[in-house]
Amino acid sequence: MVERILSQDGGSEWTGSEWVPVGTETQHVSGANVYTQQKIVDSVIMGNLTSQTIVQNSPEDMAKAMVLALEQIGFVGNIQTSNPSNQQMSNVKNLLKAGDELTSRGVKIQGSTDLKLGNAARLTGRYQAAMDYYLRALDTFRAEANRSGEADAMINIGYVALNQGDAPKAYSVFRDAQAMKLELGDKNGEADVILAMANLALIGNEYDQAQHLFSQALEIKETHSDENGVAVALIGLGNILESKKDYQAAQLHYRQGLIIKRKQKDLEGEAIILANLSTVAEHLGNTSDAQRLTNESVAIKRQIGDRRGEAFSHIQLASQAKQRGDLVEAERLYKMALKMKKKLSDLRGQSDTLNLLGVFFEEQDQFVEAERYFNESLTIMKQLGDRQGEAIAQFNIGNTLLYRNQLEKAGERFELSLRLAKTANDHEGHTDALIQLAAIAEQQQNMQRRQSLLTEAAVVLRQNNLPVTGWLQENGY
Repeated sequence: MVERILSQDGGSEWTGSEWVPVGTETQHVSGANVYTQQKIVDSVIMGNLTSQTIVQNSPEDMAKAMVLALEQIGFVGNIQTSNPSNQQMSNVKNLLKAGDELTSRGVKIQGSTDLKLGNAARLTGRYQAAMDYYLRALDTFRAEANRSGEADAMINIGYVALNQGDAPKAYSVFRDAQAMKLELGDKNGEADVILAMANLALIGNEYDQAQHLFSQALEIKETHSDENGVAVALIGLGNILESKKDYQAAQLHYRQGLIIKRKQKDLEGEAIILANLSTVAEHLGNTSDAQRLTNESVAIKRQIGDRRGEAFSHIQLASQAKQRGDLVEAERLYKMALKMKKKLSDLRGQSDTLNLLGVFFEEQDQFVEAERYFNESLTIMKQLGDRQGEAIAQFNIGNTLLYRNQLEKAGERFELSLRLAKTANDHEGHTDALIQLAAIAEQQQNMQRRQSLLTEAAVVLRQNNLPVTGWLQENGY
């Protein structure tokens, strides 16, 4: 028997001419190594996998090739939460089609492969397909009495529920998965569940709970030297601290995450953190640093073909141009970003950019133009079923009406915004609507209603551990 030469990490073996993944079957023809699996991998990724290819190769080769294809374009591990790259986005359709073809031909798909296929589907918005893969993986793991795999499948099922807006189901599934990881004594796996629950808390605007959970996960991930998990926790903490306006602390966490992403040569992750650092620098008044960081982020996004990220960077550059007073350039960049978002069919991105354009024109007292953009944003938010986004759009429309002294119509919009914000658990949005309704009451000389609304606004903030600042604080509320 020929002794195998393995790489230091045990993931590759030497064929005599090059390194290939462990388990790769080779055929020796005329002194040449023909890697049948790699040929299948290429067929999967290029989308030209045929029935003949399946028939001519063993089920084992086909199944292993599917794993290699997934890993080759970046879908590794049972749990993945980072945004997919453009390469992943373009290849997912072929991967899922190939997976379905193999299953229909009776090729046994491992639970871990189904999880990767599910991740590919979920991270590109194919939630029902993702759920089907995760449920099949769950059945496989249960049949094998693989409790760890079962817990991983449940974590991913929870993420799908979260993507679909079913927070109670997500919470229930995450809790069950956490109990399994505890039972198995898998601390690092438990940290994966904690990160999932931290994201759930963050989406629900429960910042203190999210911060506690991210910190807890960070400690475990550091103990287990799980660099990717450490980076996820650091970025999550940076997001929370930025939301709390603790920009110095947010900057520190982002910089620590950036060091890890650069060490991992994760260009997409590096570009995202650079963009976050740019926003923080802008808040801290470091405009030259903000522009430099944005330009660095844009350069990386162009290098890796990340059009979505590039559109986001155009928004950052527009904001920086506005701060410099270059309104013509700011408008051009905002509209360029909107055009890119439309080309990418990114509805949420379109809505966010439309809102920013509305604010841009509102600041120049062009209220009719601002209202038009806010209404376009509102239409998309309704289509997406995003209650918090609807609340923001209604609030912004209300402001354009208030500035034009259309008090009755403005009040109707603020009342709508108030109800939507309460439904979405958006306490700050709830408070902002109350304050604007109080402003209308003051103009209508209804001082008792004004006092009641402002008192309620302060109470909402305090009850939800949010600071009472600015005008409310200065006037003793």
